[in-house]
Parts: sequence; structure tokens; C-alpha cells
Amino acid sequence: MPNFCAAPNCTRKSTQSDLAFFRFPRDPERCRIWVENCRRADLEAKTSDQLNKHYRLCAKHFDPAMVCKTSPYRTVLKDTAIPTVFDLTSHLKNPHTRHRKRIKELTEEDLRKIKERRLASSIEQLSSKKDAAIEDSTSANEDEPQLSTEEKEFREYLRSLFEVVVMLGKQSIPLVTGKASEAEHVSNNFQAVLDYRMNAGDEALRRRFQATAVNTEYLCAVQQSQLLDVCENTVREEMLMEVRESRFFSLVTGGLVEFADEKHLPLFLRFVNQHNVLREEFLDFMSFGGDEAALVERLEAHLTDRWGLSMEDCRGQAHKATGTSTTKMKAVAVLLMEKYPLALHLPCSHTALNIHLANNLPFPNVQVVMETLRRIGAFFTTPFTQDELEEPSILTTRKTKRKEPR
Repeated sequence: MPNFCAAPNCTRKSTQSDLAFFRFPRDPERCRIWVENCRRADLEAKTSDQLNKHYRLCAKHFDPAMVCKTSPYRTVLKDTAIPTVFDLTSHLKNPHTRHRKRIKELTEEDLRKIKERRLASSIEQLSSKKDAAIEDSTSANEDEPQLSTEEKEFREYLRSLFEVVVMLGKQSIPLVTGKASEAEHVSNNFQAVLDYRMNAGDEALRRRFQATAVNTEYLCAVQQSQLLDVCENTVREEMLMEVRESRFFSLVTGGLVEFADEKHLPLFLRFVNQHNVLREEFLDFMSFGGDEAALVERLEAHLTDRWGLSMEDCRGQAHKATGTSTTKMKAVAVLLMEKYPLALHLPCSHTALNIHLANNLPFPNVQVVMETLRRIGAFFTTPFTQDELEEPSILTTRKTKRKEPR
């Protein structure tokens, strides 16, 4: 059965509109205010329970700030919502609808009461806002530790350093461009960015370095390591928070990296964030030692115990492996799919995946293009073609060298 709007001069009903319809409140005081604002004289004699059961108002009669859409299928009112938007004059132009929803003519006494009530409501809202602001400022002051002037300067200095390190990390810029002897002073990327920030007006950095000896390092190796550890943990935790919010993810491993006399496997997470943007972020390095079963066990421990993710939410896996590690990673993929069937094994790179999808598309034009590309690839990979191309290339190179002035 459709819901009809009880407001005067409003003919909307739920079957003809996507608007939300709201019941009259059960609270007698709030219900009385709704009826007074509606100016429906025929509703004044009804109880709040009767009005709640049989009468509705559509969302057009409320301030948009009072209407909250909690989901694509659910719209609710704030607890303090009161209807204030009504058409109380258009019935005068159409006498046929004048008595359908009889509008109460307000007396001087009614107008005075309405004004008093609105004034009291405004004062109450203003005082509640002030109280909330005072509470927020008090709690903020209580939560914020009391710092000395020197500690505040150090905090601003560290903030600048963290911003520089995070920027370098996001842009994949190394901190140091090359090694130099102790006697030789070589500017590095980190120092260059600090200089740029000071020239751009970073007073915290400027004050720090103006009061520092000229021959002092910008940042010693220990402090750099500590900064990187803090930044790494902060950036990773923010990334993991995004993964947990999006829930589902794919696991991607890169090529083996060797450091500290041991081979390590880089782990990446591929996911779609809350803004529907595909992201692929580095997570961690994992030791590549042991057999396939031990590698799967270590991989699960990294994702679940260490980083708080669930393999049940993994919807894909891709492994970029070359040489002897290829067979081992294929076995790892098979073991993971046996334990987690939804973690499908797919090509690692976007190019390989696109080629795989294009080869399986049931469209003649696409298949013609793919066949042409395959023939071109086969043409250039044959030994005869390579020899034919290499010979003129060598001749051209020799002629160019002869023409160069000595």
C-alpha cells in the first residue's frame, strides 16, 4: 500500500517518487510540534500513536541537513528533525483542493507560542554547540602533552624530516646517490631536498641548521635509519588500513633480491581502494629459503600473524619468477590454491594478463589482430631475420664511426 504525504498542498506518494517518507514521531511533544508546523487542524485531535501508525511526511518538508542516507536503500532522519518546509498558500488558487487537507488559521496566541518555541530551540542549540566546543577544546588540551619550547622546536624539525623522507619514498628517489670518502663531501638527495625546503621558507629547518656547526652532518646514519624505520612502519600501517577497508586483495611477488647473503622475495598487495582506484603497494621482504611447503607456511605467517590480514580475503596471486625459482613459485601457487581456492593464479604483469584475455575473446576482429601480432613476433624472432637485420646495422655503425671527426 503506498504512503501519502500528510502535508497540506502536497500530493506526493511513495509509488510515484523516490523520496523517503517518514512516520510522525511517537514522542508526544515532538509529534505535537510536527502537527503544529503542518498546520493540519484535523490532526490535532489524534494521538501520537495514531499519527505514527497512519500518517507520513515526505523528505521535501525537511531541511536537507536533517536527512541522512545511511545506505543506498535506507534514509533516516536525525533525532531532532522537525519539518519546516511547507506550501501553505497554493490552495488559495485552487478551491477544489482547499478542504482536502484543512489548514488551520493561526491566531495571535498561536503565532506567539510558535515564536517562543523557536527562540527557545535556537538558544538551546546555541548553548549545546558552545558546550560541545568547550568540551572538545578541553579534551584536546588534556590529550596534548605539555611540551617545552625546545621540545616543540624538535617536533617541528622532525615533522619536516618525516615529510622529506616520505616524499622521497613515494617518488622512489634514493637518499644517497653515491658513496664518497670521509674526506670528500658530496651532496646527496636528502640534503638537496632539505636545502630546497629551507629556501622555500621552512623556518623549523632553517633555525635548526643556522644553530648547527658547519662541519656537522645533516643527519647521521643512525638517525637516518631510525627515521626510515618510523616512516616505513607508518606508511605500511596506513596501506594495510586501506587494504582492510577494501577487504579483498591479491598477492603479488616480484623477482628475487639478494642482501645480507640471503635471497629474499618481495611481497606486494594489489587492491582497489575506497575511491575505486587500483593500487599495488610493496609490503615486505620474505626469506626465500626452504622448500615449497615451508615457503607457503612463511607466507601465511607474514600476512596473517605479522600484518593482520586474512588469506580468506585473497582473491588472486601472481608470481614474477625467472630461472630456477620459476618451478618453486609454481608449486607455491598450486599449494596456495589448494588451501584457498579463491586465490586464483594469474599472470603477473598487466601486459601478459591483457594478452591472455585478448586471446580468449570470441570476437573475429580481435583474433585477427592477435594473429597478426603473433606473426610479427615470429618474424623478428627467427634466426634468419635477426642475421639480416644485424648485418646492415653493423655496416651503418661502422660508417658512422668513420665519419666522426678525430
